[in-house]
Amino acid sequence: ADMGVAMGKEGTDVAREASEMILADDNFATIVSAVREGRVVWDDLRKVLLVNTPINNAQGMSVLFGLLLGLSEAPLSAIQVLYCNLICAVTLGFVCAVEPAEDGIMDQPPRRVGKRLIGRFLLLRIAIGTVVLVACTVGSVFWTEDMGYSLEETRSQALNTLSFGAIGVTMSARFARKSAFHQRTFQGNPIAWWSYTIMALLQVFITYTPGLNDAIFTMDAMDGKQWGIVVLFMFVVLI
Repeated sequence: ADMGVAMGKEGTDVAREASEMILADDNFATIVSAVREGRVVWDDLRKVLLVNTPINNAQGMSVLFGLLLGLSEAPLSAIQVLYCNLICAVTLGFVCAVEPAEDGIMDQPPRRVGKRLIGRFLLLRIAIGTVVLVACTVGSVFWTEDMGYSLEETRSQALNTLSFGAIGVTMSARFARKSAFHQRTFQGNPIAWWSYTIMALLQVFITYTPGLNDAIFTMDAMDGKQWGIVVLFMFVVLI
């Protein structure tokens, strides 16, 4: 057997010492509940990695590739990168950690012994998420530069595109086996929508608060065209 199971009430001390699992209530049905909970934890760990890794990668790589592709100034300032790293970890990173079980989780076959937490499929999704998020962030800066916006305005564009793109990554990452383009996106995890709302309100706050936006974050208020670009690229990342 792969593991030994002993009864917690009726089992002997020897059996409990030798077993890997002890049923405290002597009910074999408890094993099913334990397996289900274990699958939820495994899925949620993978979802947290799928959220945090592309977002963290994009925060640094947007600056790197922006400069490599010809921008005269970094698309994001140091304080913007630090802020984005903090706020995404506190809000969006928490969403998938408490994601409830997906439908059909017990219909999946058992994973093989020794399976890695980051497999090929998850690694591919992380890579795609990173590439798309970086491309959207840097692309939005070039787009607004061509439209004649100032450095401060393009930095506002970059930070908001990255932050709202991170929301798009989170919305997609919540579902490991099914599409996010479904009513299930609006159900099951109320913390997700609280996190999205807090994230969005903070972005609006730092973008439009005088003194905070220009003196600390070296950015400026955005107009409707810029928010249209943010929404467009958020949708691209979600897809």
